[in-house]
Amino acid sequence: MNRPTCDNDCTRMGWKQYFLSSMYGHELDVSVPPDADLDDSFIAFDHDEQELIRINGWLFAAVEVTDHEWF
Repeated sequence: MNRPTCDNDCTRMGWKQYFLSSMYGHELDVSVPPDADLDDSFIAFDHDEQELIRINGWLFAAVEVTDHEWF
């Protein structure tokens, strides 16, 4: 599996962008593979730090980003 190394890689690979927030105040702007189960543990590309991270999905609420103007 190819891994993204920048924002453009995520777009080219068809990864979906999400804004994640937790009840503890953590917020993440990430992209995930289209087949990722957001209720499980999954790999995501963190757009702020430009790196791959592993997320435990059950700790976050996810909103899919469809309009990039509000960021």
